[in-house]
Amino acid sequence: MPWDAVPPALVAAFSPTTLVIVAGLLSRGRPLRLAFAFVAAAGAVTVGVGFLVVGALAASGWENKRRHPAAPPGLDLALGATALLFAVMVARRAPREVKVRRGETRLITAVVLGAAMGSPSPLYLLSLHTVAEANKSSAARYLDVVLLAVVVLLMAEIPVLTYIVAPEHTAARLAAANNWLTRHGQPILILAAAAVGCYFVVKGLAGLV
Repeated sequence: MPWDAVPPALVAAFSPTTLVIVAGLLSRGRPLRLAFAFVAAAGAVTVGVGFLVVGALAASGWENKRRHPAAPPGLDLALGATALLFAVMVARRAPREVKVRRGETRLITAVVLGAAMGSPSPLYLLSLHTVAEANKSSAARYLDVVLLAVVVLLMAEIPVLTYIVAPEHTAARLAAANNWLTRHGQPILILAAAAVGCYFVVKGLAGLV
């Protein structure tokens, strides 16, 4: 996997909302069934969008530097600017407390929530652009997409794995993590998104010169 595809994916993975939703699902009846449905739906959307984007870019030749020398740097610049805009929007957004309603949660609810949280962010699209730009076979590109999806969904996967290993301690750990993210999550996300955006803007400008 191209090394510069990883930082945007890690920032895209930083989703306190996902953590709150998974924590809520793990507190319900049949917790693993609900959590697995959530992760499966989010993974299907994330991987599906990744395959479509990378496949479309590869088929169009847009990422071919010989055929379109200005296209990859231009896309770096555009997506980097989008990441910076995303950071500004997060900075201007008032912090919101996400709550999962009490009561029985149906399987379809977990699937719908997973599909919604698996929708692509500008940072994930940056990672996909980097994968498409790499001089690799189609199979290697699609494997990179799957690996990126695993990274992007870390905040859904880690709580589920923690629950499987130590279910009795998971609730306390998730509560502590949610409290920490409530205090520090927004500034960390802003700085990380801004750093990634600046990197790709500079990379795009350098490629156009």
